[in-house]
Amino acid sequence: MKKVIPYSIIFLVLLPVMLSAGITGKITGRVTDARSGEPLIGVNIVIDGTILGAATDFDGFYTILNVNPGTYSLRATMIGYQTMIQQNVQVMVDLTTTINFELNVETIKGEEIIVIAKPPMVQKDVTSTSFRINSDQIEQLQVVDFDEIIELQAGVVDGHFRGGRSGEVMYIVDGIPMNDAYSGETFFDVENDIVQELEVISGTFNAEYGQAMSGIVNIVTKEGQDYYSGKVSFFMGDYLSNHNDIYLHINDINPVAINNMQFNLNGPIPGLGERLSFNLIGRRYYSDGWMYGRREFDLDNYVSFGDPDNPVYYVTGDSNYVSLNYEQKYSLQGKLTWKLSDKDKINFSSFYQSKEWEEFDRLFKYNPDGNYERYQESYQNSVQLTHLFNAGTFITANFSHATTNYEQYSTKDTADYVPIEYLIATGATGFSTGGMRMWRHFRDNTTNIGKVDLSSQMTRQQKIGLGISYKQCELHLHEYQIYFDENYTLKIPSLESWYHNEYTHKPVEFSAYVQDKIELGDMIINLGLRYDYFDPDGEIPIAFDTLRFDIYTSEADMRKTKASHQISPRFGIAYPISDRGVIHFSYGHFFQVPNYEYLYLNPDYEVSLVQLKGDQPPRGRWNAMGNPELEPEKTVSYEIGIKQALSDNFTIDVTAYNKDIRDLIGMGIYEDIRGQDYWRFINRDYANVKGITFAMEHFETPGGIGFSVDYTYQVATGNSSDPFAEWENSNSDVESEKKRRPLDWDQTHSLNLSGTTTQKGYRISLIGKIGSGTPYTRASARYSNRIYNGEHKPMTMTFDLNISRDFRIASMLLSPYLKIYNLFDRKNMKEVYRSSGSADYDYDMAFQTYIGIKDVEEWTIQPNYYDEPRKVIIGCSISFGKP
Repeated sequence: MKKVIPYSIIFLVLLPVMLSAGITGKITGRVTDARSGEPLIGVNIVIDGTILGAATDFDGFYTILNVNPGTYSLRATMIGYQTMIQQNVQVMVDLTTTINFELNVETIKGEEIIVIAKPPMVQKDVTSTSFRINSDQIEQLQVVDFDEIIELQAGVVDGHFRGGRSGEVMYIVDGIPMNDAYSGETFFDVENDIVQELEVISGTFNAEYGQAMSGIVNIVTKEGQDYYSGKVSFFMGDYLSNHNDIYLHINDINPVAINNMQFNLNGPIPGLGERLSFNLIGRRYYSDGWMYGRREFDLDNYVSFGDPDNPVYYVTGDSNYVSLNYEQKYSLQGKLTWKLSDKDKINFSSFYQSKEWEEFDRLFKYNPDGNYERYQESYQNSVQLTHLFNAGTFITANFSHATTNYEQYSTKDTADYVPIEYLIATGATGFSTGGMRMWRHFRDNTTNIGKVDLSSQMTRQQKIGLGISYKQCELHLHEYQIYFDENYTLKIPSLESWYHNEYTHKPVEFSAYVQDKIELGDMIINLGLRYDYFDPDGEIPIAFDTLRFDIYTSEADMRKTKASHQISPRFGIAYPISDRGVIHFSYGHFFQVPNYEYLYLNPDYEVSLVQLKGDQPPRGRWNAMGNPELEPEKTVSYEIGIKQALSDNFTIDVTAYNKDIRDLIGMGIYEDIRGQDYWRFINRDYANVKGITFAMEHFETPGGIGFSVDYTYQVATGNSSDPFAEWENSNSDVESEKKRRPLDWDQTHSLNLSGTTTQKGYRISLIGKIGSGTPYTRASARYSNRIYNGEHKPMTMTFDLNISRDFRIASMLLSPYLKIYNLFDRKNMKEVYRSSGSADYDYDMAFQTYIGIKDVEEWTIQPNYYDEPRKVIIGCSISFGKP
């Protein structure tokens, strides 16, 4: 940490002002005399319903910073002139909204002029690819979770942004990152009703954002209002599919197999005036899923095929159907806003989520109690303090504390475990007839973040600043594999064993950035520089520096891991080519610390000669080791694009991009002093992504149709798609790739479609996704010409339909709705058998002797190889408050 202090002092000395971190926007413009065109000095510009405002300078210009995203009314007043109010002024995160006024001399005292502002079709200060959607537009699309919106963006394929690996996206809520540093997943799911604006950046991004290589999802939540409003909603439904040959129990319709209840309450705190307000949301969601098993066997049952002609059965199952991919979630999210004065505001946000789920494993189709159950409970509390020095300068300080507890095991009570012999009793590769997974995995992650940002409009053309952030995690992990001794007594391996791991680490991240936004007329230039520092807080054996690792002496000869740091330059420019068109170019270097699971795996650096019967660790592999000195992964990315409005309601956007990705996490294979192989994570993999997107958007008019279409052509290649690929290859006697080949998620062609309309009171939206097949490696016992990802799976296509209608009853709005996902019940294949290129059959089974319960045809059916079937949801929401 000593190295951090000099860098922070340098940055603090460079600039005395700092830039806000992506949660507010800016309003600027000029006020002139309507008759003479001369600038008006000292005109008061106020945002109605807020404490924000500014006065025009000697040239008639004004600037208002720190404006939350949303739609406002902007009021201009000056003695001797008519008051003018411009309504429907839309403000977006990180962008500038320009509103000019032309004031007339007052002829009738108190007269006001109201103008409806029209948002620009092309935002001219966007220097890279981004998508923004506000709360009203989310309501119009009628999506349930914000993930559905993200997946609709060009270049996004199953969570992969523009060809990057999963986990390369940073999720930010009100300026605070919400990624779990261990797994890269989010702490919690933000509910749609609390979202004020959602921004998805899939291209390059400014220096204020770090620890991401592929994209940013920036969410700003709603603040409390000065009036009471609320909403209660519920829905229920089930899967309705004709594919009963794939999905067991799919024909048994249960209207509440999927059910959801939630509420939203918003308004001022009673008795405390309008300066203290709240926004509160609660939700309970349950889904039985669409992949079922049947409890024909209990945990202590077995079938032995020692003599295939006379198998031995011990069966006591009740034959009930059991969901194998259910999910249950409880969430409570709230925000308290306290406007201390016209210059000071405090936001306190709190998020809680409890989640329980299971992931399908065909092995346990007829022994459903033997699979892993997963539990996660997350909390995040944050405080945001904002002080406004004047209309052009303000400071924001954020402090956040988050805790995530994750558990994974077959059963919570260890007394319910049975010996591993029940799991492997069949001696075959078919369905399990008893037994259970034996590993138990627990981890706790506490994350504390402090960050300070200060924004200043130094001149009319230049907004410049600097920000700093400090983050410390305390990560505790404990996992072990239960076993039974020769007396069938349950045992937990000693902590010195490869089968029992425990550690606590407190890594530290520090960052600072400089960002300069220059507005030269209509031309916008973004210049940024970011510094990142990471101390992994670990130790590694000195023996790793030698060719042959000796486990017996490694504990005595350890050294502390080295810290890493890097500087990332960012650049973007937007230049108008017409009054309705703009061309943009951006370039940047982006670094990301690998997920902590790759740093601390197998913390005692143990190499075992013999693997016990049973399972691999839930998050690891046999004799694989982490590496706390992994260097940050690096992406150099650039893009160029043009956006043009062809009419008042229609725009087109074309963007080409290229990404060069280095130092990705892979594995190296080594040999210890006894000749035993082991694997260690190293920075060795590389990739390149290039593509072009074409997008059209037509905004909906009253009685008309709004639609958007985007097409992406992309080529994503690399030497490996998975950090564990080297381990998999070495255990399959497959040679590692030496050249770039298509990555597993490389979708060459993708097309997203959405349409909305309001007809006779009905709101209708149709959302479609069409994509070419992703690659796979053809491999078979009878097929020797193996080319890594040399073949492609079948194309995928899905359409979702949403229909709703509003009924006004007194002061309430009743909105029933119908949602149908995968409208045409299409069988989209996510995975395929390598021998056939299809999920329907496996050619290799014809050359194997299948021994097990059921038959080989049923063993071949894997419902998780397909996308979810048709899902039908019926629901209703009841809203109250101001319309």
